[in-house]
Amino acid sequence: MPDPLAEENLLSTSGRGIFLMRAFMDEFKVVPGRTGGAEIIMSKKLPLPGNPGMNGKGSQGAAPKKEA
Repeated sequence: MPDPLAEENLLSTSGRGIFLMRAFMDEFKVVPGRTGGAEIIMSKKLPLPGNPGMNGKGSQGAAPKKEA
């Protein structure tokens, strides 16, 4: 699969879908399909309620909040 960030592909009008899925998902796998073709397995880890930040890892540059 060509790299969409390579200089020769920057102006291409296609080829960014899988690149974006890999960038935004925590897990991305392409496996052979049961009846032919391929299956894509994706998962996204969501933060716990009351735990702000990026996927529960905390946000960069933010000071911890203290309760009064």
